Amino acid sequence: MSDARPFCPPDTPPTWIRPRHFRITHVDLAVTVDVERQRVEGVIEHHVELLPHGEAKRTIELDQHDLTISAVAIGGTAAEFSVSDGRVAIAVPATTGSTFVLRVTFAAERPQKGMFFIAPDAALGRVAMAWTQGAMEDHSHWFPGYDSPNNLSTYRIAIKHRANLLAAANGERESRMELGDGWATTVFQQRKAHVLYLVNVAVGDFVAVDDASGPVPITHYVPRGHEAGALAMFRSTAFAIRWLGDFIGVPYVWSRYGHVVVHGFMWGGMENTTLTTITDRGLMDATIQEREDVDIDSLVVHELVHQWYGDLLTMKAWSDIWLNESFATYLEARGTAAWRASRSDGTEADVLALELWNNKQAYLEEDSGRYRRPLVTNRYADAYELFDRVAYEKGSLVLHHLCRLLGEERFRAALKLYTTRHAHDLVETADWRQAIEDVTGEPMDWFFAQWVHRAGHPNLKVAWRHDPARSQLIIDIEQTQAASDAEQVFHLRTEVAFLSGDDLRRETIELHRAKESIVLACATAPTWVVVDPQGDLPTEWQEEGGIDELVARLNDTRIGAYGRARAAVVLAKRHPTPALVAGLATAATDGQAELVRSEAITALGSVRGADARAALLALATSTTAPRLRRAVAKALASFRDDAQVAERLEALATTDSSQLTAGEFLAARGAIERPGATPVLRAWLKRDSWNQRLRAAVLRGLGASGEAPAIDDALGVLADDSQVDAVLGAAAAAAAQLGARNLPGRDRVRRAIERRLEHSSLAVRSSAARALGTLGDAQARNAVTQALDREPFGNVRRVYRDVLEQLGKAAAVITATAELGKRIDDLEKAKKATELRLEALEKRLGP
Repeated sequence: MSDARPFCPPDTPPTWIRPRHFRITHVDLAVTVDVERQRVEGVIEHHVELLPHGEAKRTIELDQHDLTISAVAIGGTAAEFSVSDGRVAIAVPATTGSTFVLRVTFAAERPQKGMFFIAPDAALGRVAMAWTQGAMEDHSHWFPGYDSPNNLSTYRIAIKHRANLLAAANGERESRMELGDGWATTVFQQRKAHVLYLVNVAVGDFVAVDDASGPVPITHYVPRGHEAGALAMFRSTAFAIRWLGDFIGVPYVWSRYGHVVVHGFMWGGMENTTLTTITDRGLMDATIQEREDVDIDSLVVHELVHQWYGDLLTMKAWSDIWLNESFATYLEARGTAAWRASRSDGTEADVLALELWNNKQAYLEEDSGRYRRPLVTNRYADAYELFDRVAYEKGSLVLHHLCRLLGEERFRAALKLYTTRHAHDLVETADWRQAIEDVTGEPMDWFFAQWVHRAGHPNLKVAWRHDPARSQLIIDIEQTQAASDAEQVFHLRTEVAFLSGDDLRRETIELHRAKESIVLACATAPTWVVVDPQGDLPTEWQEEGGIDELVARLNDTRIGAYGRARAAVVLAKRHPTPALVAGLATAATDGQAELVRSEAITALGSVRGADARAALLALATSTTAPRLRRAVAKALASFRDDAQVAERLEALATTDSSQLTAGEFLAARGAIERPGATPVLRAWLKRDSWNQRLRAAVLRGLGASGEAPAIDDALGVLADDSQVDAVLGAAAAAAAQLGARNLPGRDRVRRAIERRLEHSSLAVRSSAARALGTLGDAQARNAVTQALDREPFGNVRRVYRDVLEQLGKAAAVITATAELGKRIDDLEKAKKATELRLEALEKRLGP
């Protein structure tokens, strides 16, 4: 089923929940954040309660990394402490009671993690700011605390900052006091408990924008100059708060909500209670949304889901991260579908099918290309590594399957019970399973065993035939992943839909064995048959069928978008007959479900041929939605060395109203490898666009072109510090592609990419490492190893290790090739020596 390697080496030890003999009930943090000096200092008071039956230790250990700790006191009296190995150990006097206040004075300068300082930069469009990111366990790099996710506290945060800046944090703002010396203090109070990693502090040149449309007060903090677009950018917020409360059956519990948009954020968003952090890559206004057909609606919904799953209920250990991320990703899909349907942008069912389809493709890409792991595992090198497509996308598919298996009403009842039962508490997977069993009365051990605690997924091979003599439809289904291992059989329940004459029928089926033959009464041979037409199962498919059957299924709107899109995937592998191309072209037109259109467009690119080319070129101008015109551009990229396509792509780039779509046409111009791409694309390289997405697309085109002169263009951009992270990443990738295909330039490409391993952005460092893997120059191993040794982020270290393995294989190939060459040389020499000896022998023997 998959050749993906294991998630971690077999000798990786398990990571267990951190033991503790105390709890911290409240945290009082008073800090001075000096954005200009990139320094934070202050005092933190932990309200500690010793557990009555906990281990009788008289030492409290808090986490700290590279902090200067100048004083510790308990109950106002100085306490002994020692600092070592990421902890500060504080001696608790024997006379101290079971509850006390632990006060620590600390300072940090330019911390590696936890708090990030951003200098103003006009070229990058940045204003001065400092912001924090606690997950996974990074706040202890700027203040000492219990930095594990198995403790809940309330918080009071007093932030001293420059008076010309604005401060934001979790909870309610209690006050802002001007200190009269160019400084001010802003105080926030979070009265509802949450784990430490959800603390959020931001100080910067922000503008606060209020949204009065929600059920609770909503405030968005955006960098100065972007306030006009804030309400458009976060347009889905109020809808999502209400929709999620209704769907879950538990209203939003926090006192307020909002976002703070920061520069240089490493993720899309972070769900800190009441104040979600959002990347500045999402900054946009209504004009950008309309022209470029982009939004962050799904991101807004995702982070809002976390206010329930992640914040109100928090996983007890990182091994159960799916309870945060899978829930957020699934309800993101559900909420996005409801949001778009409310705006008449597709039906709820069609949008949900699109969201889940994309989730499955993302998961399968990781499963087949990187590694495989179960949803729950406590064997990992770093918690950062668990935030992958298993935790997000696969988990969302498992939850959707569970919803379809239980039915909407029972699923939501279980969700409500789980949420109310564990509100403001820590959870583990067993709690979710127990809630389902308590609502339904059905044991769920089998479900959690195969979907949560087992890695992988089913791969179903389907074929059908009709027996007219017996008036039967026979559907043969094989679980190919279980061909050599019966333990890999999944127990599945879904439906089969088929069209017999004018009668559309649906039948529920269950699968329990590696091979099944489902027999259904059917007098007339079906026009088409589809197993799991709604996409209930997290599976891969191998399907058969004739072109007429598949085209009919593709364009039958009664099936649902998921089953139709799968027909397009099968058609993409067939010979392009006129009927096939016409069927795909029909499915790709305006008015069809977006998922069906997208897959039909992709299939036209796969089958190629003159008819498919003509259909795609027509769609390039007739398609209304820019995001689907971008799909057309990607499909046209498959027409290698096609002069007509090259000419049209160049023309389309100049006439399309969307800069992002123009960029995809240009990327396709490079990808078709028609000579002459470099001068065409070079002319676009300096044009600005939203998030510089046009420039990044042009670089993709240059990299795909394979043309040696493009190396200079890619390296020129790569060396330019005024470029945004995404452009630097695209430049590194393009240079690597070109260097791999043009060996004389490979050495300077390697050196240029290696320099970007020292970039301040982890996104750029990751991109540079992946580019070195693409380049395949084994000489890069030393630079990547050094980068691994100094890298503070676990997810980037994982990238480095993967690249080192890739480069090691490249080195092994080089070594084996050299050894083979040496053996050939030795054989040639031996052959020559033998020939000389024979010649000498013949001379001695004479005629």
